[in-house]
Amino acid sequence: MNRLFLFLLAVLPFVSCDNKAQPDPEVTLYEFPSYKDGEKKGNISYQLLVYSFADSNADGIGDFQGIISKLDYLDAMGVSALWLSPVHPSDSYHGYDVQDYAHVNPDFGSESDFKALVEAAHKKGIKIYLDYVLNHTGKGNQWFLDAQKSTDASTFGWYHISANPAADIAGGKFPMLGAYNAKEWHNVTIGEIGYKGRLHFEVDWGGDIKTLTVSPSSDPAQASNPDTSVQMYLWYGSIATPVRLYRKTESVYEITLDVDTNWGVLVRTSETEWGQHKWGAPAGANVLTLGKPLALSNSDSQDIIFGRATTMKFQGAFGSWMPDLNYGAVATCSQSEPFKALAATADKWINLGVDGFRLDAVKHIYSSETGPENPEFLKQWYDRCNETFRNRNGRDIYMVGEAWLNDAEKLAPYYKGLTACFEFDFWERLKWVLQNRTGRYLAKDLIGYRIKYRAERPDAIAATILTNHDQTRAATTLNRNLDKLKQAAAILMTAEGEPYIYQGEELGYWGKDYDDGGADELVRTPMIWDKASRAAAKYLNGKIDLNLMTDEISVARQKEDSASLLRTYLAWTRARNTCPALASGKMSAHGIYNDGNAAYNSVAAWYMTAPTGEKSLVLHNVGSQSVTLNLTADKLDNPVVSLGEVSVSEGAVTLGGNSSVVYNQ
Repeated sequence: MNRLFLFLLAVLPFVSCDNKAQPDPEVTLYEFPSYKDGEKKGNISYQLLVYSFADSNADGIGDFQGIISKLDYLDAMGVSALWLSPVHPSDSYHGYDVQDYAHVNPDFGSESDFKALVEAAHKKGIKIYLDYVLNHTGKGNQWFLDAQKSTDASTFGWYHISANPAADIAGGKFPMLGAYNAKEWHNVTIGEIGYKGRLHFEVDWGGDIKTLTVSPSSDPAQASNPDTSVQMYLWYGSIATPVRLYRKTESVYEITLDVDTNWGVLVRTSETEWGQHKWGAPAGANVLTLGKPLALSNSDSQDIIFGRATTMKFQGAFGSWMPDLNYGAVATCSQSEPFKALAATADKWINLGVDGFRLDAVKHIYSSETGPENPEFLKQWYDRCNETFRNRNGRDIYMVGEAWLNDAEKLAPYYKGLTACFEFDFWERLKWVLQNRTGRYLAKDLIGYRIKYRAERPDAIAATILTNHDQTRAATTLNRNLDKLKQAAAILMTAEGEPYIYQGEELGYWGKDYDDGGADELVRTPMIWDKASRAAAKYLNGKIDLNLMTDEISVARQKEDSASLLRTYLAWTRARNTCPALASGKMSAHGIYNDGNAAYNSVAAWYMTAPTGEKSLVLHNVGSQSVTLNLTADKLDNPVVSLGEVSVSEGAVTLGGNSSVVYNQ
């Protein structure tokens, strides 16, 4: 094959898995063609954030109908599954503090809309995976609200709630937990709260300690004080504006009111502002006793609670808004009430047609991240859901776990519970490779990881990713270097495993997450389809890099640009889907260009061999300079796909900087 044709291979948007001497018109990418039945064999998944992906009704919020409208795009991307961010009602925009696992967030559409999405996706050969949170619920979940009513409440034991958590942990009351960690325990009021009736309120503002005394009263109820010179207010129940008190003495204020509140009261020194004007109870002392003065605080002030209640603590590893669930001892966790309740909700979605689940934060469910408990829990969860799935579909369910352990040795045991786990090590190694322009160790490392996984489970699936919604974007890490971003895509699509593409990654989105000094919203930027003004941005509350919100970076612009990152993704995903060795192959090291060949430090080379015997040679030059590889023992007459500058002459391949190529053998 001559140099000119191979150069065209490097820049034209096509791939071929046979020995044709011209591009196949079926893969011209300007029109985003659909895949034919059975073509998508590469098990490529796409992670999308429902709230910021596509807005169908111009309310600024992504929705199910919006996803349906973009299924042609996702099909052209070659994806065979969608991982949806949590679709349930939740306490926060991101959805990971779930209020109700059995229903969908109405901002995203109705349950009928969700079912329509599942059905429409299936028609295009695209599965639907739901993000499921097993470690914790939201603080607004009815299970947790009910648990707060009484220590005898049916769901009280579904959470770790204690008056003395350190002693209870030491005494073995909470077998899921290890050593007491004070940062994970948060105040909660347990008991009957609220009040309906007439009360007299007296605020004593004299001295260093401010107090509130509330007593039952039979005196006439009063309207809010009309004297605007008094700046002392009460906020209670669901009133729209605060009530102004009357001055009793120079430093004492009072009022008698008919109240109806399901919580309690706060004192304010401004009618319109909160901040330092909010006065409540000190942490841990917020239950008010009628007739007894309560010291007020405006430092970390808590709601002042009415009722017969007591202050206890609950465990929430991710903060006070996400209480952790209590499944008890792992040997019997599937018999616990929260396990059974969650499994019942999973059954609903399975019977509605979903194909699997992405399981959030699985290393945190039991406190020992590297002990046997979490894998055992996950096995019981998988088996329970798989029973429902097999009865409905006659095959096994797909589940992938987020066990964020940048250590293959520590990750491997999680395969005892699940067939698939995200391989965070993949990006850790790949970004080092691209930043240091050193490729020769990559194949050895990735092969070594997979050997560890298969030692635990022969059918282990490495779910390979660049980044996700909790990580600084790949484009930021790689300094928005387009050549490196294109090669990252090529390597992702030619490595063993089942790859994931994160929303906007194919467009080169950038952003730093919270851990790197940015904000989580900055790595969850809405998709820009044609006009930035139409993006689903409302849920992000203005935390968006406006430099990203431009029409120039849109799908529409990149689709027409043969040199765009999007077009690179489309070419390499098609190669993976239509070439058996890339789609389902296992990696093996190249005999010459490997970790032991320091003379070719920038070269990453390996073979991919399919279970049916097809074999491909994968070559990547991550350096900035050209390299020429002597490959007389390999077949170079059947190229599959290439990136950058690639040429062949007399059994040698020359790869330009950040160039890649695949040859069928």
